[in-house]
Amino acid sequence: MFKREYFRIDTFIPLKVNVVPPHMRDSVAARVEDFSDLKPCIVNISGGGISFKSTKEYSKGDILEIIMALHLPSTITICAYGEVISVKKTKNNHYQTFIKFINISDKIRDKIVNFVFQMEREIIKNTQINFNTKFTDIPLNKLIDGTLFPFEIFIRDEEGIKYLFAEGLPCDSIAREFFEEKGISRIYIKADKLSSLDDYVEKNRIKRKVFDRDDIVSFKEYSFNKKSYHPVDKTVLLQMRDIDFSLFTANDFVYDPLIDASPEKIVTVDENNLNAKHILIKKSDMPVYQKKLHAIFSASDNLKKARILKENASIAMSELFASPEDKKKMQAAVAIANQIIDCIMENDDSVYILFSLNSGDYYTHIHSVNVAVLSIGVGIALGLKRDNIEKLGIGALLHDIGHSAISEDIVNKQGRLGMREFEIFKTHVREGLRILQMHEVIPEESYPAVLFHHEKLSGKGYPYGVSGDKIPLFGKITAIADAYDLLTTNRPYRANMTPFHALTVFAKETNNYDPEILKAFIKILAKVK
Repeated sequence: MFKREYFRIDTFIPLKVNVVPPHMRDSVAARVEDFSDLKPCIVNISGGGISFKSTKEYSKGDILEIIMALHLPSTITICAYGEVISVKKTKNNHYQTFIKFINISDKIRDKIVNFVFQMEREIIKNTQINFNTKFTDIPLNKLIDGTLFPFEIFIRDEEGIKYLFAEGLPCDSIAREFFEEKGISRIYIKADKLSSLDDYVEKNRIKRKVFDRDDIVSFKEYSFNKKSYHPVDKTVLLQMRDIDFSLFTANDFVYDPLIDASPEKIVTVDENNLNAKHILIKKSDMPVYQKKLHAIFSASDNLKKARILKENASIAMSELFASPEDKKKMQAAVAIANQIIDCIMENDDSVYILFSLNSGDYYTHIHSVNVAVLSIGVGIALGLKRDNIEKLGIGALLHDIGHSAISEDIVNKQGRLGMREFEIFKTHVREGLRILQMHEVIPEESYPAVLFHHEKLSGKGYPYGVSGDKIPLFGKITAIADAYDLLTTNRPYRANMTPFHALTVFAKETNNYDPEILKAFIKILAKVK
């Protein structure tokens, strides 16, 4: 029987691809079966195999389960299996995968071949039927990513107008690359569909949002959206390679999509598609992200483990700020403090990985981790014993836990707080103590880091207004770490300072900060990037 082993037609079909685990490869066999959650995908298909572009990188020799819906003319869903014979990375950072079908019966192969023949006839028929039809050409840049084309697509070649795709093709980077490779910069639609095009453009027009520092509505929208996101480390994402959660970026306090991924749409990330300075995930995806962190931890070297520790620490603190009374979450925070200490004591350079200069935006949980890292580093530099460093680290990590009891409108307010607002804000120190006293796991020796981190040697701090030696050592250390991190972090109402500029502020306020602690602090900062 004749079998077409070569690729024949370009079309798009509902598709889903899974990698077959090695232990199941010997038992795979093509079949017809009902499936759901298929997504439209441009493919090049024949009775012998299939080729498609994706955002995920497969490897030569992988066995893939390819689930596809074919219209014959009624729709059937086929589950076929194929071996990856080659993978080519495209210039737009997609992966063109070529697959040869395996363990496929003649009956199912015939269905695929019949589909190919039918699609060829469909292309010819629609081209001929529309021979005298009036068309309107559209530049591809008028089409909007993330939408479905609501009309049939035609193209022009030396022979005239030809039918290409039915309506419903997804407009995305892969579709754009397909047209680019074919040398197509304009597509054609029937002239009587022009109103559909106008409706499509108007409905899907994306209006770029701009953050206005002076507009209260703009700030409230930013503050509301910020609660939904969690910043992540780009270098850690690169270790993961394949992700099944979406990524976002924040530019000038406006959140935009960066990579669309899901369990059904796995994306391989690299330097090219992570081309953003600040990367975030949805908070709802934090458990998935943590699972990935756990999966890559054992295969990482010490410095990479430090980065993963930093990510776990920020997640743990984010969860604790949401539920400060939760004893398990507080125990997790104490464990994190000890892990940070172990990491820094084992490798001095890890302090520069664990500490994050943040030009993106202020997050209390990241600030808490930064203050803990800097305070622990200073404690080690001052020669404190391990037991004291542990108590310092716990206190520094929890120094702002009282923020959880203060209105977010005050904590995140743009600009200077009013007198009444500032009085409310200052209560976060005593609220922090109240929260710590709920947890037996927190040693009393850690309390000063929380109670005195806003006190100044001059006596002009709060809440007690004490001065000089009346401020405990842990309070003096966290005061410097806290002030430095706040100065070097970007905020909606003011830009962040450079490390050098921030240190000049300390130089002008020598009466407020302990000079010996400040010297140790500056030595640590010498290598922070």
